This record gives sequence, C-alpha cells and structure tokens, in this order.
Amino acid sequence: MPDPGWTRRVKLQQLRAILAVADHASLVKASERIGLSQPAISKIINEVEADLGVRLFVRNSRGTHATGFGEMLAGHAKRVFSQLEQVEQEIHDAREGLSGHVVVGALLAGSAQLLPRAMARLHRRLPGIRTTVVESTYEHLVPSLHRGSLDFIVGRLPAYRYREGLAVEPLYQEEIHFVVRPGHQALALATPDLADLVRWPWILPLPDTTLRQMLEAAFLDRNLELPVAPCESLSVAGNRAMILESDCIGTFPSRVVARDLEAGLLARLPVTPALPFGPVGISYLKGTAFSKAAEALLAEMRSQEL
Repeated sequence: MPDPGWTRRVKLQQLRAILAVADHASLVKASERIGLSQPAISKIINEVEADLGVRLFVRNSRGTHATGFGEMLAGHAKRVFSQLEQVEQEIHDAREGLSGHVVVGALLAGSAQLLPRAMARLHRRLPGIRTTVVESTYEHLVPSLHRGSLDFIVGRLPAYRYREGLAVEPLYQEEIHFVVRPGHQALALATPDLADLVRWPWILPLPDTTLRQMLEAAFLDRNLELPVAPCESLSVAGNRAMILESDCIGTFPSRVVARDLEAGLLARLPVTPALPFGPVGISYLKGTAFSKAAEALLAEMRSQEL
C-alpha cells in the first residue's frame, strides 16, 4: 500500500525528473533537459516507485518508457508546474500593476462618466485588471470602506458626518439638471423657477441622499412645499424611463444625463437660479496603501479632462 505521507515528502525535483523522462523516453535526454546525471535520475525514479508501490517506467533497448502509472503521474506533474508558472506570472503582474482586482464604491455622479471612462481607458491599457463596481449611498458604502471591502468611493464628496477617518480628493464641480421628456409643457416656460414647476409630478431621490437633501433645502429656501412625487428612486434607467412615459420632472447631476440631452432623448428645464451639486471626486481611508491596480485606476480618473 502506498505511503499516504508521500505527498508531503515529494520534491519538485522528483516531479521534474519524472516529467522529463516521460516526455523524452530517454534518460540521456532527460538528463540534458534538467541538468542531472543519469544515475541521479535513475535513483529518483527508483525512490518514487518504491514510495508509490508501482512501476512508473520500463526500460528496453528503445529507451525508457512510461507505464500507465508513469503517464498518470507525469500528467499531474505537468499540471503542477503549469499552475506554479501561472502563480509566478500572477504575482509578477500584480507586483508590476499589470493585473489585480479593484473594488470601487460608486454614487450617482461618479458612475455616470468619471468612473466608466477611467475603467475603459484602464482596461485598454492593462486588460489584466478586473474592476467590481458597487453602487449605493454613503450610508452603506462608508461602512464597507472601513471594513476593507472597498478600495475607494467615487461620487459627490461625502457630507461631514461621513468623513471621519476619510481623505477626500475633489476632481470637478457638478450642478443639478432638471429634465423632462421632449414636448413636455414645462418647456414652454422661458426661465422657470421651482415655484413654476410644482404643478407637475416629480421623481425625487431617496431621502437619505445628498441630492434629495439639496432639493429639500432649495424648496425650503423659497418657502415651497416639496412637489408631489409618485416615485422616489435612485435608478437612472428607471427614472429615465418614467420621465419618457409621463409628465414627471426628474433631477440628476448634469453629467448623468449629458448624452441623453445631447441626443435629444431628454430635455432640460433651465431652472433659475441654477443649483450647484457640489464637488465630485474620490474618498478613501486615510493612510490607505493602494495596490498598483487601484493606483492605476485612480491615475486614469485624475488624468481625465473634466
């Protein structure tokens, strides 16, 4: 019966010798390939055969040929070396920043243009890097950041109540756009104020979001009640579809709807005065040592012309 401890004793040099002999069916050629003498290779074969209790090779005038057991062991040895080479390559690529996995928390403003453009440029340059994007609010993303589940967060910079232990890096200023479907009656207003728009239904952001709080403050500053909102949602796709199918007014950071406005799929209401949305950028834990993959993605975001 084979010694069950063999797997703990086997050496890579033994597997290398077995594989070389199986590949070449010759002790001479195997010796040349791995740089061991023929007696040393013969000794290795004898030791492994004794450990496993089977014949791995038969020797005759035409060479040294693998038995079924020898072919089985050589096949597994080949996979072992292939996996080791893969590990070596992965470690090299990760060390050099050529591969890796980046997990990014994204808010509405960051996921519209800044992050997708950076990811597209990064993957063209370094296709070995994988990116996972987690879309949510700061209420959920900041705890994940502190737990180490995220490398950084992209979006409007957080309110101060979320900033404990965080470093923030602004990249550009954003403003709020009010949008409707093409042909909406409100488009007949030359310079509408919020007071002019409360007669129509709205899609409002969720209550715990910065955008919702900014809208509430804007209506409060004008002594206005919040408009009727048959829908509260952060879904860009869902909100866009509802705007196109109804008279609802929606609000977005300007870059979220920039392409739809340019294509004429949505129409902007030129509300006065304009409402600033604030700085959009990157948030991360203070003192974070980023991986080279994360640094590469950050560099792409910082280099964009905004």
